[in-house]
Amino acid sequence: MIKCILPKGLFCCFIMVSFILSCSSGDDPNGDDDALTVDSIEGFYTGSLELTLSGDDITVPVSLTVNETSTNKFAGDYFETNDFMACCSTNGKDGTFNFDYDPATMAIENFIIRVDFNIDPTNPCTGTYTGSGSIERNGNANQLVAQIIVDDCNVSSTPAVLNLTQLGGS
Repeated sequence: MIKCILPKGLFCCFIMVSFILSCSSGDDPNGDDDALTVDSIEGFYTGSLELTLSGDDITVPVSLTVNETSTNKFAGDYFETNDFMACCSTNGKDGTFNFDYDPATMAIENFIIRVDFNIDPTNPCTGTYTGSGSIERNGNANQLVAQIIVDDCNVSSTPAVLNLTQLGGS
């Protein structure tokens, strides 16, 4: 038989403290441990825009700079390169974008990219890409995936997938 040397009240307190310390926020199945914060969404993203034209699969390199403009609303610069340099414009960027983010579902809504390709100022190419998607954790970085419709001077109502990974993770 083991004899307890702690007084009964102190023993109960020790058990309660041990129980409390053994719990973690990750034990709550309804917790928001995986929810993305504004700080973790903001940053630099790079990847591709994938679409099919005339039966050919096309992959266009893309990068975004994502900044919060107001609560759960984000915007920034759009580049059709992976190095945050304009490919098709003399403006220093190929366009701008904005989207709404729902932290409860990690959904991107009202995603709009406005392109302004103006290498030839006498024949500018503008367009709007619209859609929706999500931002989710993928390892140590965020993955932004959106299904969009591309409309510009080269294509009309063409479905595409934007697939970007946040640089550096957070």
